Amino acid sequence: MKTFSSLSVRQLEKKVGNFLLRANFDVKRGERLALIGPSGCGKTTLLRLLSGLIQSDRGEILIGDRHLTDLPPEKRNVGMIFQDLALFPQMSVLENVTFGLKMRDIAKDQREQIGLELLNRLNLKSRAKDGVQLLSGGEAQRVAFARALALKPDYFLLDEPFSSLDENLRGDARSLLKDLHAEWPAPLVFVTHDSRDVQDLASRALRISESADRSLRSFDG
Repeated sequence: MKTFSSLSVRQLEKKVGNFLLRANFDVKRGERLALIGPSGCGKTTLLRLLSGLIQSDRGEILIGDRHLTDLPPEKRNVGMIFQDLALFPQMSVLENVTFGLKMRDIAKDQREQIGLELLNRLNLKSRAKDGVQLLSGGEAQRVAFARALALKPDYFLLDEPFSSLDENLRGDARSLLKDLHAEWPAPLVFVTHDSRDVQDLASRALRISESADRSLRSFDG
């Protein structure tokens, strides 16, 4: 079993419009940290910093003692699930799941074996050759989970991953994510506006704190 290291965020800062976003926290092995706060407070920006999609102005991001701060997303080994899931409509279900492995030059036979094993685990093996546009919302969610897991990531980032699902499906998706995370307990950070996500999924939550004039917004924990 892989040894999982903590995700550490040290005095991270980013100027965003008319405010400064600051973060300082750790996420341990097996922990699911929820980032909560009003729209526009910087939650998604923080995820983008952690993923490498944008660069910080100062501070550090580490997995264990490995510095990630200046690395692009493809060098960070991060499993990401976006709010809109970001599945590729021109690709099959299996091609979506194995896309990240293809980018790492994993041989086709090996990446398809990994993808099919994950789809079988998620009861989607029969849909492997289908286009993703044929999937239900719940099935598309499972494909996004499988794509993130295929990389065997060092940490997970999820941006409101259940927002496109109705309430019944959200409950199922939360349970599935908890089960999958128990099997691959890398540090996990997710953004949500749903109190049920926090109650049912989060190990703990960080809420944005603001200076009196809102020029500084901080996630500290």
